[in-house]
Amino acid sequence: MPSVATLHSLFSSASEIQGAGRIYSRRGSAPVPFCQTLINLDHLEQVLLDEHSCSFPASLLSADENELFSSFAYRKRRREWLGGRLAAKAAALKLLQIDSTPDMMAALSILPAEDGSPRLSSSILAAATLPVLSISHSDRFAVAMAAKAASCGIDIQKISEQTERVAERFSEPGELQLLLDHAPLLSVKERLTLLWSAKEALKKALLHDQPVIFQGVVLRSLTADHSFTLRLNFPGDGNCPAEVTAMLLEDCILAYTFVRTRHA
Repeated sequence: MPSVATLHSLFSSASEIQGAGRIYSRRGSAPVPFCQTLINLDHLEQVLLDEHSCSFPASLLSADENELFSSFAYRKRRREWLGGRLAAKAAALKLLQIDSTPDMMAALSILPAEDGSPRLSSSILAAATLPVLSISHSDRFAVAMAAKAASCGIDIQKISEQTERVAERFSEPGELQLLLDHAPLLSVKERLTLLWSAKEALKKALLHDQPVIFQGVVLRSLTADHSFTLRLNFPGDGNCPAEVTAMLLEDCILAYTFVRTRHA
């Protein structure tokens, strides 16, 4: 049974981004090279409120990003959007082994594609070298993943009783039994959050164009070792389930998946 990971045990590398504070990261190479990053949104908000940080965050954003950021009126939206973008830029640069200087951060631009997914572009780096991205935020954390893959999906969800109240919207009896059989030490809200987060990660990677949340996405098997591996069927999968890796991170569930690279 996977144990609960702490922030510092999972995201074991930390770096200071000028003006933005500390960003935590972890790298991996299977099934594709990737980097995941995490930023504490409570800490980021303190930087935003600091009257001496007048050049932040403009110095780390592209012109288009600055225009979009300035249009957000609500504090929660501002901190979540900014935290996700800074985490994603740091993940992309770390994967490319480029220092996250303010100039390099500002040279990257992450804007929504037509389907709402984050699209990375750069004023100085060749498009063919850029990784794909996925971004998520929940409560006090924003996370991002950059991968040399066709697409990827990451999701973080705070464990909450809310999942129990809406369980019928995203789960089936067979899925709940699988979760109980293979993760019996988890509470009901932990099992449901695990299922939601895994489906959300898969949707981000493969089903951005699906109008209904999780329609046709069904948990088929679950194994637990150092982390959870969930195999889910989805529309158009050709009877080849997608694999989602998930783990307990403090009071959250973190889940992620990849569509294998076309140019490893």
